[in-house]
Amino acid sequence: MGELDNLNLPKMIGRYQVLCLLGSGAMGSVVLAEDPRIKRKVAIKLMKLDAVRTAADQHEFLARFQREAEVSGLLNHPGIVAIYDVGEIEGQGPFLAMEYVPGKPLDGILKNGPALSLKEKLRIAVGLAEALDHAHAKAIVHRDVKPGNVMVGEDGRAKLMDFGIAKREDAGLTQTGTFLGTPSYASPEQIKEGTVDSRSDIFSFGVLVFELMSGQSPFPGTSINTILYRIVNEPPIELHPPVLGILPEGWRRVFAKVLAKRPEDRHPSCSSFVRDLLDAVLDLGKDDRREMLGLLRMSGDAPLPAILSTSFDETMVVPRAESRKANWPWFAAVVLAVLLGAGWFFLKGPRGTRLQINSVPTGARVFLNDLAVGSTPLNQPLVPGDRLRLELKGHQPTLWEYKAGEAPPAFPLQPTVTEELLDTSPQGATVVMDEKTLEGLTPLKVRWNQGQAHRLTFTKDRLGAALDFGLGEVPGGRAFELKEASTAETRPEPPLDPSAPGLIKLTGGFGVRLKADGKDLGELNPGSALSLPPGNHRIELSSSRRFFRETRSITIIAGQSATLNVPGLATLTVETYPGTGKVFVDGLDTGIESDGSSVVLAQGRHTVSVRGAKGTKTETVELSGDMNLRFQL
Repeated sequence: MGELDNLNLPKMIGRYQVLCLLGSGAMGSVVLAEDPRIKRKVAIKLMKLDAVRTAADQHEFLARFQREAEVSGLLNHPGIVAIYDVGEIEGQGPFLAMEYVPGKPLDGILKNGPALSLKEKLRIAVGLAEALDHAHAKAIVHRDVKPGNVMVGEDGRAKLMDFGIAKREDAGLTQTGTFLGTPSYASPEQIKEGTVDSRSDIFSFGVLVFELMSGQSPFPGTSINTILYRIVNEPPIELHPPVLGILPEGWRRVFAKVLAKRPEDRHPSCSSFVRDLLDAVLDLGKDDRREMLGLLRMSGDAPLPAILSTSFDETMVVPRAESRKANWPWFAAVVLAVLLGAGWFFLKGPRGTRLQINSVPTGARVFLNDLAVGSTPLNQPLVPGDRLRLELKGHQPTLWEYKAGEAPPAFPLQPTVTEELLDTSPQGATVVMDEKTLEGLTPLKVRWNQGQAHRLTFTKDRLGAALDFGLGEVPGGRAFELKEASTAETRPEPPLDPSAPGLIKLTGGFGVRLKADGKDLGELNPGSALSLPPGNHRIELSSSRRFFRETRSITIIAGQSATLNVPGLATLTVETYPGTGKVFVDGLDTGIESDGSSVVLAQGRHTVSVRGAKGTKTETVELSGDMNLRFQL
């Protein structure tokens, strides 16, 4: 509790026992607490009244704090963080007790991982669309839709949060007609006029989904002025290369509409936007598509009534006109559809134990129960009975069925080996395969490993041909035509430049940041390469996302390639008793609690620390595969 004492925070808030500090800012703090009556963990938001300069501003901030409680009381949706309690502590100020979501904020995932599959990204978009449409149907506008206001739980479900608290850290309050929000996700009308309705949230949601799916902002810039100018005046950027698994034409059409400058030109709801996006997705199984469409509300295409800005608050509530009684059957049908969709989500959504799926070599496509879910390395939830199939060009498919308590091995993929006929026109040519001269002349039968690349050179007198074959490619019995002046003997060889650069290639389970002789060369992913001058180099490899750091020496020879291998990945699950704490690996915050949560690390030796209310406990582990670490605090 020393940390709480230093921050002048109470050990008890009402009936809630404070466990640890989750975060703090200029206007308040958020602590993790436990309700002793029902043993439920809650996140409690506290407001710092002494941070407000004047009594008038203090009064308005209290009203804003109360507004969040009132607004959240109107919302009852699995995709929105719930408010459980509101109160006031003497000498401390007001507090809100809300749902605690173990997981990570979406902005942290986008920056530092873990990497999400296309299906996981679409699930997040679908869940947020439903949550926002629910708020809009209650005449509530969020006004600050962004990844930082989205929590992604350990089950992969997204929850929208922060209804009603101003993000300005100074003491002055933002009045009606003044811009309030986050510039990169603001709508054109929010920037120009400061007044918004539900269509502004739809624009902000479109920016969020663009970034979620592509990893890029649709309106990038190095300054706020540049970003704001592009939002108001320019179309979203073109993506090169396009997002894998989505039709480029469909992508452009969908985001041109949801990010339209005029509010009336946008989709009528967040659900209709996501449904339009799903129509452009290619790499999605029939069952997954049906499931996601079932989650979207049937009324998603119906335009919502205009909700005007009438408050200084980030969240605005405007009374709605009474619905006609004749509409109740239609309304009941919508409610039933939403309940059925929610039931489908809980029954068929992300579930099971998350396990790391690796292959040797990496890059194999993974199919779960015959549906494509991504490529190795891949972190995927599994339940007993799930069937995995791994496919890699030039290799034999691998099948595996998950049983409770088992961990998938690093699947060794066996190359496909065939007998191939090498033939030429004219026949009788000498064959050099992968720099080795074969016995005999064409036509000639050879043992062909499709799991590796091959180079063939045919020569006969002054005739010749040279061909390259990639993974899975075979000669197929074709007779290759020999031509004049194309043989190795007649082709002039370029002189070897002793100062010519060589290549450094990365292999292994994850990408790294690379420094050579102290110079930062940026990110390098498995299968990628970069050039270095010949000679000896000091190489530094690091990945904060995988808690990996290593320094090596390497010699580069002019015109040749050298390989850097990084270790494989493993899942570490940490559980402590009694109580939990924040988990650190090698001194870095993992973002998880020691409540049975997991983190994916590079294999090797790591120092694991858990910092809880009663102190810190440290263990050193040698990680050669998935591990469950359990110890007493």
